[in-house]
Amino acid sequence: VEFISEETAKNDELTKWAYNVVATRSLDVGGEKIIIPMADMFNHGSAGHEVEISYDEEGSCVVYTNADVPAGSPLRISYGDYYLTNPSATFAKYGFIDETCPSTFCKMMDIIPSTELTNIGLSYSRMLFYKDTGEVSEEVYDVILYQILSDKNKQQKNEFYNACVNGDAATKAAYHQQYMGETMSKLKKHVDGFLKDLDELAAKAATKDLAEHPRLPLIVAHNDNARQTFLRVKEQIDPVVAQATSNAMY
Repeated sequence: VEFISEETAKNDELTKWAYNVVATRSLDVGGEKIIIPMADMFNHGSAGHEVEISYDEEGSCVVYTNADVPAGSPLRISYGDYYLTNPSATFAKYGFIDETCPSTFCKMMDIIPSTELTNIGLSYSRMLFYKDTGEVSEEVYDVILYQILSDKNKQQKNEFYNACVNGDAATKAAYHQQYMGETMSKLKKHVDGFLKDLDELAAKAATKDLAEHPRLPLIVAHNDNARQTFLRVKEQIDPVVAQATSNAMY
């Protein structure tokens, strides 16, 4: 950029600051990132938000509440659908823990994406674990089973895929019933492995000097939030796996 001096352009700390300001303060308007004074101060709310933002014909920003707001209450907007179900993304980009988020991405990061997997639910916003209940979204089971069938039987894989995309609930349910033991065992392995990773990270964090790592308590709090969700999921799936294992023995 011509109007930026060479000294400024070579200032790495200033460049990082400017980048973070744009990344965390800007609003996406028509595909462009725009920083609007005051409007960039609103926090995010997953469980609901009190503020809407619109633009008039001249491009001026208009902010209004969508409900009665008691004095002293927060004014929040939605940062976008991606952040409504993925508090880890909110934490990574904006630096706060969204404890109002009802779910979290299941953290299955080792799956190689494909068109078929995307069509049946491979997405940060669809493969979810629910914080309060430990429930697992349907898409998690679908993606796991599709992977299992990909390694076992091409014909069954195709039949299951077609059932998913065409809304054939009966065929889909039949496959899930047939492979319940394998699906749940694979899910349990993932959950147990992630919980082990969190324990190891917590132990490592305990050895660090907070003076050198001032953000560490927030990172640990984020991981603890994820741990609680995964523990609730574990409470739900462990009995199912145990029952499936017992049935397979007879």
